[in-house]
Amino acid sequence: MKNIQKNFLIFCVSLGAVIGAVVAYLNPAEKPLVGFFSAFLLSGLSLYVLGWLWHKLGGNRSLAWAVFIAFLLRLGIGMLLFIALPAVGYDEDPTNAGYLYLDAYRRDSDAWRLAESGEPLVSAFQSEFATDQYGGLLSLSAGVYRLFSPDGHRPLLILILTSFAAAAGLPFLWQVVRKRFGEKTANVSAWLYALYPESVILGASQMREPMLIGLSAVAAWGVSKWKDNKTRSLLALGISFLLMLFFSGKAAGAVLAAMAVWFWLENIQPKAGKTWRIAGYLLLAIGILAGLYFSWSWLEDSSKWDLYLMESSSGRIQWEVTLISDRLRVPFIVGYGIAQPVLPAAIVYPGIPINRAIAIYRSLGWYLLAPLLVTSFLMLWKEKSKENKGMLIYFLLAGLIWTLVSSARAGGDQWDNPRYRSIFLIWMLIPAAWAYVTTLQKRLPWLWRLIALEFIYIGFFIQWYLSRYYGLFKRMDFWPMIRLLGGIGFAIIFGGLAYDWARKKIREKRG
Repeated sequence: MKNIQKNFLIFCVSLGAVIGAVVAYLNPAEKPLVGFFSAFLLSGLSLYVLGWLWHKLGGNRSLAWAVFIAFLLRLGIGMLLFIALPAVGYDEDPTNAGYLYLDAYRRDSDAWRLAESGEPLVSAFQSEFATDQYGGLLSLSAGVYRLFSPDGHRPLLILILTSFAAAAGLPFLWQVVRKRFGEKTANVSAWLYALYPESVILGASQMREPMLIGLSAVAAWGVSKWKDNKTRSLLALGISFLLMLFFSGKAAGAVLAAMAVWFWLENIQPKAGKTWRIAGYLLLAIGILAGLYFSWSWLEDSSKWDLYLMESSSGRIQWEVTLISDRLRVPFIVGYGIAQPVLPAAIVYPGIPINRAIAIYRSLGWYLLAPLLVTSFLMLWKEKSKENKGMLIYFLLAGLIWTLVSSARAGGDQWDNPRYRSIFLIWMLIPAAWAYVTTLQKRLPWLWRLIALEFIYIGFFIQWYLSRYYGLFKRMDFWPMIRLLGGIGFAIIFGGLAYDWARKKIREKRG
């Protein structure tokens, strides 16, 4: 055991030194040695803590690889973008500085100014810094620069933290899923978490979402740990929610509400009598309605502005909106937002190569996750365990509600919409992993049917975008095409249900 610990320590020191050397080369500032030792310390310590978490939470070899790749993939892509964006990206201030997100560029620039100024870090929570409405990530970044990089601005140091925060949630999520659905599903959920493109891109940027995703996994572990160890459960829940409040009050409130429902389903509802269960469901319904009531004005005001921005930035969207009634305008744009980032548009759009590659990468993740989520909904009704079925329904409902809220909040924006949606990533990954494992174990056809349907949809829209951008082929009118695709989807889904029902009846007669 001591040899294993010694070898792992050597591994962390060695890889930390490599990362430190890369940061010193890419981000030298005035004193490259300061960059080296700062990145060496942060990355080596991050690797050691990740290994410690893996060991303490009883991880297997698959989880070890997932955690290691989750950290290095985010950090590696972040470094690659830092090099590539100024060289081959658009000639804009954020990309010229190596940032993919405008928000990250503005907030991180303010963090460096705060670090240089010598003012107290609590200044980040004052109104003068409009680039971070909560102040948490700005103050953390400024603290890192002031402590580890006083000689120059090194954005790559923040990427070490975001990569670590995302990867640190993985062992917690793995144990939660293993406890409820078994080790195979836990392994799949871990790899989905590690490789999901939107999460990778966010972790490779100076954004708050990697922190929120990782902390959500810690909070989920706290919920599942309640029956075994209430002290550890309370510590995990308390620390994770305090840190989430530090980074984003609104996101923390949404996650807290979702975790409260999770806690009730996991720890209270199974032991409650019929009367208390009914009372719990009524209280849940009242809580959802109250949440909608108190947040409606904010959501409406925010969505109107974002919808206006989206329409004004896209002549095509403006044109399509004029063809439908005012009542359907918001549902259309919300539905369009759910499809973001749009894979056919990403494939066809005549942008520069690096941006097209990023768009396709992000789109592929969502277009592979969506069929798994629909498959889980179609298959969960055959789940024999009532508790597992109830939890899967909850995960899907929570993910759906948050996806709709994100789409209403950000309209069809191809960056903010998926970014907001990712905050509830673990709620979506768990049923997706369950659906994949169940599909393989029981040899069920629904996932493959839905992927075939998605290929048909993508093919139609690729042709539509090719005709739009390049004048190739004859373009079908948008709304007739939507009706045709709706009919194809109806035929495949309900035809599949009818086929499965007929096959079951034939087997019953023969048996």
